This record gives sequence, C-alpha cells and structure tokens, in this order.
Amino acid sequence: MDKKPLVGICLPDKGNIFAYIFIRLNLYMQKAKWISLRPSLDNIDFDELDALLLSGGNDIDPILYGGEKDAHNTSLDKKRDCFELEMIDKAYKKKIPILGICRGAQLINIYFKGSLYPTILDIDEYIIHKNSIFPIKKVVVKIFSKLFTIVQHKEIVANSIHNQAIKEVGENLKVSATDDTIIEAIEKKDYPFLLGVQWHPEYLLYLKEHRNIFRSFVKSSLSSRCVDS
Repeated sequence: MDKKPLVGICLPDKGNIFAYIFIRLNLYMQKAKWISLRPSLDNIDFDELDALLLSGGNDIDPILYGGEKDAHNTSLDKKRDCFELEMIDKAYKKKIPILGICRGAQLINIYFKGSLYPTILDIDEYIIHKNSIFPIKKVVVKIFSKLFTIVQHKEIVANSIHNQAIKEVGENLKVSATDDTIIEAIEKKDYPFLLGVQWHPEYLLYLKEHRNIFRSFVKSSLSSRCVDS
C-alpha cells in the first residue's frame, strides 16, 4: 500500500510556476505526492485527495467579501476565485487538512465570511510595506495556537509578497500570528488542520520553522487518511 498522501495544489490556469516548483519541492521533502488543481480542469476526483493546498497569486475579487467593485489595484482571476472556494468547501466537508498560502489564507478567511483590505494601503496610507521572497519582517506567533506548536517559536522571520490583507476574521477562525499592522496567520481550532499564512513558507525551506509547516500539514494528511480508512 502506498503510504504517501496525495495533496491537491490549487493553481491558476497560467502562471505561478516559480511557487509551484517550490511547493512541490517542500512536499517532496515531506514524502508527499501532489496533483495540480486548476479552474480549467473538469476531471478532478476529489475523493482521492488527502489534503488541499491553496497557493498564492492574484488579488481576490472584492465583491466576494462585500467590497467595492473597483477597490483593487491589480488584475483579478474571478474564475479561480470561484473554483478555489468550491475546493475549500469540498475539503472542509471532507475534513481533510487545508493549508492556505498568502492569497490562499485570504480565501480561507472569505470562505468563513471574513473580509479583506483590498490593498495594504487601505490599512494605513502611510504604511511601509516591503515585498521580498527573503525573510524581511518579524512575525509574532501566539503561544496557545496550532501554529506555535508547529514552529515552536514566539517570533519568526518571514517574507512578504502580498497586496491584500485580512481585515475582519472569519467565523470560528482565530488569529495565530501578526506583525505590527497585519494579520499574518489564521487557523481553526476544532479541525484536524486548517491553517492560513500570509507569507510564503515554500520559499523559506532553508529555515526549519517554515519547513515544519509543510511537515505538520503532510503529517495531518496521513492521519486524515487513516481516519478515512
């Protein structure tokens, strides 16, 4: 029997190649298998999946969280938005592990009826927001959180590659990490594994605490498979 869990990676129809490569590398290091899930695919057998990973990408349509139609300032992928909300719904009902990265964390928040700041500058027009795939900012992790049990640190350093941010936290979700102005991680307590991180841990695999996010995710996938069987 093949014990490697199968992770479905949500991706756009085009682009995200760099992130996809690094996500696959992290999953490979944790001995997991993967398949890509894209809006254009119509032959997805969701029953085969042991976990769902939502990768980063375009801003999310403000209409989905009660925002103004023209509140964003970058391109949107409305087809992907709808597709991935459907994937979250299926995964949540199946009770398999869910990991959201950047846009993925924001979409998880929207699924649970939360909202976003359409742009970082909507938090504070004077905010200094730097973007880099390298660890450039301090993130404070809440001690009594799932994330803390994973990274084992009260503070970690993380990268920052995002234009939007979580505003109102979704129903039954809790904030598990912040920086000075932004919610950096959300999670759901009464669920095997449901975590959304605003940064991109896939690019930080040389740091143990970020590798541990994928390790815990895959380990939960194995546990989920055992429960199903």
